[in-house]
Amino acid sequence: MKRITRPHPRPWASRRLVCLGFAGGGTVAFRPWARQLPVDVELRAVCYPGRELRYGEEISGGWQGLVTDCADAVMNEVRGPYVLYGHSMGALVAYEVARALQSRGADGPESLVLSGHIAPQHWTGTRSAALAGAPDPELSEWLEATGGVPKAVLVDPDLRAMAVDLFRMDLARYATYRYEPGERLRAGIHLLVGEAELNPLHEGWSELTEGPWTMTALPGGHFFTPPVWKSLPRYMSAFGAHDLAGSAR
Repeated sequence: MKRITRPHPRPWASRRLVCLGFAGGGTVAFRPWARQLPVDVELRAVCYPGRELRYGEEISGGWQGLVTDCADAVMNEVRGPYVLYGHSMGALVAYEVARALQSRGADGPESLVLSGHIAPQHWTGTRSAALAGAPDPELSEWLEATGGVPKAVLVDPDLRAMAVDLFRMDLARYATYRYEPGERLRAGIHLLVGEAELNPLHEGWSELTEGPWTMTALPGGHFFTPPVWKSLPRYMSAFGAHDLAGSAR
């Protein structure tokens, strides 16, 4: 069964932007980007278990189960050069997927574009664990604010309750993540950070790659500003091996 969606297929594309979602979100958050990318870039979005086209699938294996599932999906369904993108929880998933693919000797991403997350070696999970225990109305408001869940879901009480439950499960799994030292990535890491969230702990990403490292501050907070989020593809599509051949760490 397919685990990666192609919102706007481009069979001729020479590159792919593969997106991994944040906690509580799905592929819907990335679909509007598909037509904004350069004509030689195709957008693909990994669908986590238990939602959208994988609704009803058992969510098992904890954090490592999610990483393995996503790594298998990328290895089996993505061919040719690609960039891996993840936001918030998705940034950690993307990083660990890249590590898994590298350890398998599989074709990894040309580079990683990550946003909305401190370096994994500084992550404790405290905030996510607390949010996982928050009342349903608070989690519901967060989902509505992020735009990661379709409006049709949020206006239906039953579907909204299911979305909140899924978000809570994501947060609980996310809170258990702990960084384990290992081989540095060969792929470069390019971090996008909202100006309101700038933190010295973001710099730690530079220690995790042998390739290029950049950090760019953009207007807004965790999800930037709506215009910036909408235009993120123009930052990501440029981050390929060829484009960054002359970059310095």
